[in-house]
Amino acid sequence: MTAVGLIDTTLRDGQQSLWATRMTTAMMLPILPTMDAVGFASIEHFSTVHFDVCVRYLKENPWERMRLIRAGVQKTPIRMLGMSQFFSISRVLPDDVVELFTEVCVRNGVDEFWITASMNDPRTSEVGVRTVKRLGRRIDGGIQYTVSPVHTDEFFVGVAKSFVAMGVDGIVLKDAGGLLTAERAATLVPALVAAAEGRPVICHSHCVTGLGPAANLAAVTAGADAIWTCTAPLANGASMPSGDSMARHLDWMGYDVAVDREAMGRVADHFQDVADRHRLPTGRPAEYDPAYYEHQMPGGMISNFQAQLAQLGLQDRLPAVLAEIPQVRQDLGWPNMQTPYSQFIATQALLNVLHGRYEQVPDEIRNLVLGYWGRTPAPVDPDVLDRVGRGAEPITVRPGSVVPPALERLRAERPGLSDEDLLLSIFFMPAMLDDLAAAGPMPLVDAARGTTVVDLVRQAAAGGLRAFELHRPG
Repeated sequence: MTAVGLIDTTLRDGQQSLWATRMTTAMMLPILPTMDAVGFASIEHFSTVHFDVCVRYLKENPWERMRLIRAGVQKTPIRMLGMSQFFSISRVLPDDVVELFTEVCVRNGVDEFWITASMNDPRTSEVGVRTVKRLGRRIDGGIQYTVSPVHTDEFFVGVAKSFVAMGVDGIVLKDAGGLLTAERAATLVPALVAAAEGRPVICHSHCVTGLGPAANLAAVTAGADAIWTCTAPLANGASMPSGDSMARHLDWMGYDVAVDREAMGRVADHFQDVADRHRLPTGRPAEYDPAYYEHQMPGGMISNFQAQLAQLGLQDRLPAVLAEIPQVRQDLGWPNMQTPYSQFIATQALLNVLHGRYEQVPDEIRNLVLGYWGRTPAPVDPDVLDRVGRGAEPITVRPGSVVPPALERLRAERPGLSDEDLLLSIFFMPAMLDDLAAAGPMPLVDAARGTTVVDLVRQAAAGGLRAFELHRPG
C-alpha cells in the first residue's frame, strides 16, 4: 500500500485559525507525549505569528515554549513555518537577522522547516532556504495557492522549479483560502509532482469553503505524499481537515496511514476539554459559499474585518468592500489573499469605497507596487503604479538585498544580550518586553516542590501521570 503522512498542525495553524493563536503553552504541554505517540509525520508548532502573540498577548517567552514542546515531543519531528523575509507586516528584515532567527530555532529543537514564497516570488525565501540547508535540517518550499487569470498550473510549476533549483527537500501546496477543488488538484498536483523531481509534494488546504477534505483526498489520489491535519475540535471551519477523519477515509481508500487512532482520540478529548473549560470555539464544517472565489478573503479575517467595521459604524459597507477586492487585486498584479497581502488589499478596498479609488493609499500598498514585498504575479496596472508609486522607480532585485545588515550594529548597541533576547529586542518594542519580564517565568505546577513542567511532561511520557494543571508560580 502507498504510505501517506499526516502532519499535525493543531499547535500552529489549527489554533491560529480557530482560537486567534491564543492557545497557551499550559494548554499544550499535558498532551504532548500522547501526540508524540500518534505516529504523525511531524508536529508543527510555530510561525512568526506565534512569536508575536506569545509576547504581545500571552506574555510567554516563545523560546521557552519551543524548549518545553521539544521536551514533550521526543520521537516525532518538530516542524515550523519558517521566516522568509518578514516578521511583521510592516517591514523587510535584514538577511543576517533571518539567518540568526533560523539558527536559534534549530538550537531550540526544530527539525523541519517550510518557507512560503511571498506572492510566489521564490527569491523572498532564498535566505531562509539557504540557512536551513546549511544547518542540515529539512526544508520545504511553499507555493501560495490562489485563483486568478495568471495563476495557472504552469505558473505554479514555475515556482516549484525555482524551489527545486534552490535544493529544497519537498514542495508544499499551501491553500490558506480553502480554494483548491478536487478537479484542480487532479491537474495541478501531478504537474507539481513532475516538477519536484522525486521530492515529496505535500498539500496544505484549509476548509474555509467546505472543500478542504475533498481537496486533500484528491491531492493524495493525484500523487501528494502527505497532508496537513488538526485534531477534531480544532479542525474544519477556517482550519484544516480532521486528522482522524482523513486517516479513516485514506484507510478506506487503501492507503497506509500509520497512526494510532486511539491516541488521536485522546488528543481530541484533551483539546475538547480545553475548549470547554476556557469557552473557546470548536470547528464546524463550513457551508459552501462561491463568493469566496471572488473576494478570497480568508474566513478568519472576514469575522475580524466585520467586527472592525462595526466598531467604526461601517458594517453596511462590507458588501461593497468585498466587491471592490477583486478590482484591487487586478490593479496590483494579482497578489494572493494571504497574510499580509489580504490585510493590505482589504484595507485599500475599504479606502477606495470610502474615499474614491486610490485617493488614500497606505505605505504598505505603495511598497507592494514598488516591489518591496516581492515580485507581483502580474505587472501592476501602469496608471495605478504611477499614482500610488508617486514617481518612485520599482525595485527589480530581491527585497532583502536592499536592506543593510544589522546584527553587528545591534550587538554593539545592546551588549550582553543572548541571541534569543537580541532577536526579541529586534522584533518587539521595549515596553512589550518589559511586560513579558514582569509576567514571570513559564509555569511550575508545585512551586513548593520545585516540580517543573519538563519534569511532569517526562513523567507523563513514561505513563506516570494522566493529566495535570499548570499555573505560574506565585
